[in-house]
Amino acid sequence: MKVLLIVPPNSQKERYGNLSLIGTLYPQLGLAYLASIAEQEAEVRVIDSEAMNYSYIDISRIIKEFNPDLIGMSVYFTTINRCYRVADIAKKISPQICVVIGGAQVTLDKTLVKNPNIDFGIYGEGEISFKNLLRCIKYKKDLSKINSLIWKRGQKLIINPPEKLITNLDKLPFPARHLFPMEKYHSSANIRGNKTLNIMTSRGCPYKCTYCAGSLIFGGSFRYHSTERVIAEIKELINKYHADNIQFYDETFTANRERVIELCNKMIKSKLNVQWSCFTRVNLVDAELLKKMKQAGCYLIFYGLESGVQRLLNIIKKGITLEQSRRAMKLTHEAGIETWASFMIDLPSETREESEQTIKFALEVDPTFVQFPITTPYPGTPMYSDAKKYGQFLTDNWEEFTAWDVVYISNGRNSDEIKKVVKNAYKRFYLRPRYILRRTKSILKLPTKKIINLALSAILTFIK
Repeated sequence: MKVLLIVPPNSQKERYGNLSLIGTLYPQLGLAYLASIAEQEAEVRVIDSEAMNYSYIDISRIIKEFNPDLIGMSVYFTTINRCYRVADIAKKISPQICVVIGGAQVTLDKTLVKNPNIDFGIYGEGEISFKNLLRCIKYKKDLSKINSLIWKRGQKLIINPPEKLITNLDKLPFPARHLFPMEKYHSSANIRGNKTLNIMTSRGCPYKCTYCAGSLIFGGSFRYHSTERVIAEIKELINKYHADNIQFYDETFTANRERVIELCNKMIKSKLNVQWSCFTRVNLVDAELLKKMKQAGCYLIFYGLESGVQRLLNIIKKGITLEQSRRAMKLTHEAGIETWASFMIDLPSETREESEQTIKFALEVDPTFVQFPITTPYPGTPMYSDAKKYGQFLTDNWEEFTAWDVVYISNGRNSDEIKKVVKNAYKRFYLRPRYILRRTKSILKLPTKKIINLALSAILTFIK
C-alpha cells in the first residue's frame, strides 16, 4: 500500500503579505505524526509544496510517478480550495485513488467532505482513526467501525462517533521528519539560531478563547509527553537535524507548572546547550517559574495579550486581565527573558478609540517584539458568529482570510481606516529612538540573514 501526504501549493507571500521575509516555515507536525503512523502500515511519501515551491503540475507528476493508493491532506480554512484542486488532479489521474482530508477545518465543518473528489474525512485527533482507515482499506473492513471517520453511502454523508483522545501521548512515534525537506525550513526572523526547529510536547488547552478552535477539537483537555520522551526528541532535533534552537509549539506551554519545572530541570541536567522559546498565557507564569525556564535556556516567550481593553478581552473570553498582562511582562523581563506580544486590531465591536487604547497599552508594557494582526474571525469558531453581530465580512472567499489584510470590519469602521491604524501602530512602536537603542543588542544576536530580512520587512511595513 502506498500513501502520499500532501501540503498543497502556497507561498510565504500569500501567508504573510509584506512580512513574508520574516515569516515562519516549519514542517506540519500534525501531518508528520500521521506520516509516522502510516509508515507502520504502508510505504509513505510527503510532498510539502510550500517548502519545495512545487506547483500543481509538479504534484500531478509526482502522483503519476508514485502511484499512491491513498492521498491525505490537512485542511485549513485558507487551503480548502487548494486541497480540492489536488483531489481533482488525483481523481483525473486515477479514480481509484482514495482522497482523505482532516485537520481543524474538517472538525469545524464536516460538510467539506461532500466534495465529489473527497472520499473520506477524519475529524478530531487523527492518528488512531487514520491508522484504522488504512487497515480498513487494506483489508476491506467495515467503515462504520472507524471512529471519527466521515464517509459516504451513495449521496449521504455518514459521520461516525468520535474517537477517544489519546491519553498516553508517549505511545505515538516521533513525527516522521525524515520524510520532509528539513533543509528548507526556517523560523521567523526574530527567533535566534541558524537552524531552529519546532516540537510539540503537549496537546490541548484548558481555555476557550472565541477565536481559537483548539477547545472544539480537544474538548478543553490538556495532555503532555513524559519528560524523558521530550528530551529524547530534542536530542534527535539537535543530533540528526542540527538544530541550534528549539521552538516549543505547544498552545500553552506552562499550563502544567510542575511539569515545566520538571522538564527544565531535566534539560539543565542533560546539558542540552540549546536556547528555546515557547507560547503561553500571562496568567500562567510567576517569578520562580520564569527563573527556572531562563536557567534551562528559554530566551523568548510569546504572549497573546490581544487587547488593551478589558471589555474586549471579556468578549473574546480570553480569561485574563490587563493587570495580569502588566505583571507577566514585567516578571518576564526581570527574569532576563525577551517577550513577543500579539494584539489583535478590530476585534468584533472594537471602536477606533479602543484600538488606540490597545496601541497605548502595547507601548506601556513594552514587549521586546510586537505584532498587530488584523482580526480574522475564522469560520467555525465562536468569534465567527460574534463577528456577524457586531460588523460585516468583506469577502466569503476563505483564501483571503489572512491576518495582514482586512476581511472583516466592526460597525462604524472601514478597511482603509483599519489598515492605517495598524501601520501607525507598528511605526509608533518600532520607530521609537529609545526602543531602537535598547533593542539593537538583542537584534545583533540574530543571524545576519535574519537581521537583513527584518530590515527589509520594516521598510515594506513602514514605507509602502
